[in-house]
Amino acid sequence: MLKTFRTLLPYSRPFVHLNTTFCKEPLAKVHSVRPLRPFFRTYIMTETMSQPQIVTAACCIIGDEILNGKTRDSNANYLAKMLFDLGVELKRIEVISDDRDEIAETVRKMSNKYDLVFTSGGIGPTLDDITYSSIAHAFGLELKLDDATCQSMIDISSKRINDWSLTEARKRMVIFPHPAEIVRTREDMWVPIVVVNGNVHILPGIPKLFESLAHSLTPRILDLIEKRGLKDTKFYRAQIATSHNEGEIAPYLLDLQGRASAVKIGSYPKWGTDSNGVRVVVSVVGRDEEQVKKYGDEVQEKLNGWKYQESE
Repeated sequence: MLKTFRTLLPYSRPFVHLNTTFCKEPLAKVHSVRPLRPFFRTYIMTETMSQPQIVTAACCIIGDEILNGKTRDSNANYLAKMLFDLGVELKRIEVISDDRDEIAETVRKMSNKYDLVFTSGGIGPTLDDITYSSIAHAFGLELKLDDATCQSMIDISSKRINDWSLTEARKRMVIFPHPAEIVRTREDMWVPIVVVNGNVHILPGIPKLFESLAHSLTPRILDLIEKRGLKDTKFYRAQIATSHNEGEIAPYLLDLQGRASAVKIGSYPKWGTDSNGVRVVVSVVGRDEEQVKKYGDEVQEKLNGWKYQESE
C-alpha cells in the first residue's frame, strides 16, 4: 500500500442532517445540485502520449477485508479494462483501510491531481462503512439524508424482500455528502452514484454493483473526452509471445522504446507448465493504431514471436 505524509489542512467536521420528512420526494433519473467545482479540467499532456489534455483517472479501493486477504478485489481490474477501452489513462490505484483520515487524505489528493476518481467499498449499513462520511470530511461537507434515494430503497427492497423495513442501519446507506451530484442510471437499482467535488465517483464494493454502475458512466466519460476536443483517444494494444527469456530480449526492448516514443513497451514473463512455450509476452500500447501495428510487427519478427491472446 502506498503511503504519503503531508500536512492536513483543517476541515470542518461534517454533521448528519436527518430530515424528518424524508422519503417523500419522487424518484428521478438524475437528481443533482451544483458541484463544488467544474467537472471538466485541463491537464498538461504526458510525455509518452501525443494527444493533448489526456483524460486521467485514479481508483481508491477501500476496505480492511482487501488488505487482510479475506476478499480478493476485482473492481480495480474491471475499471482498468473499462477505462483502457475508453481511452482514459488510469494513473493510480490505491488500496486503503477503513480509516476516516486515510480515506479523506487519499481521495482529496486524487481529486486534486486527476480528472476522474473512482472509489470502491465502504457504503454499506455497518459501522465500518464510512466512505460517505470520510469523503464529506475530506471536502468540508455536511452529511444529509437523500430523500429520493431513501424512497427508492424502500420501494425496491420491499418488493424483493418479505418483511423488509427501514432501520437506522439502512438509513446510513442513504446519508450522503452534501452538496453532491446524485446520479441514477438504473430504475431497478436504488444505489446511486454519488459524485463529490465534481470528479469523485463513490461506488459500492460488491463487484456486480460496481461493474454495472461504473459501466453506466460511459456516456459521461465520453462526453468529457469530447469536450476536451479529443476525437480518437482509444488505446490500441499488440501482444507478442516469444520463447526467449526476458534477460535475452531486454537490450532490444530498451533500444526499441528509445526509438518508439509514440508507444509504451512492456514485457511480462510467463511461468508454469501451462505457458504453452511462452516465456515472455511483449506488450505494445499506444493511441496510434498504425504505430502500434508497426512496432508490434517488428517485435514479432525480431523475437521470432507470434500474436498472443489472453486465453493462452
